[in-house]
Amino acid sequence: MNKKGTLKSDFEELTKLTEEFESGKISLEEATPKFRRGLELSRRIKKRLEEIENEIHEIKSEFRDLEELPGGGNEEELEDNSLEEETPF
Repeated sequence: MNKKGTLKSDFEELTKLTEEFESGKISLEEATPKFRRGLELSRRIKKRLEEIENEIHEIKSEFRDLEELPGGGNEEELEDNSLEEETPF
């Protein structure tokens, strides 16, 4: 088992462990270390998802100035108005 992986590989490994437990075909001797590994993976996945969420919030706040256009309008209003201006009728 890899000790450090990507979010995707960690999730795949956790899914595999979950399926093993759900099958009921795992002995108690095998279950204990796999249960520990599952908790480690779960903790790592949760931490990484929180990091990604924070990064998204940072990116959104960096570009917040783009949400409002000069004159108080927003992007959708600008697109609607530009279509009307192009139509000669």
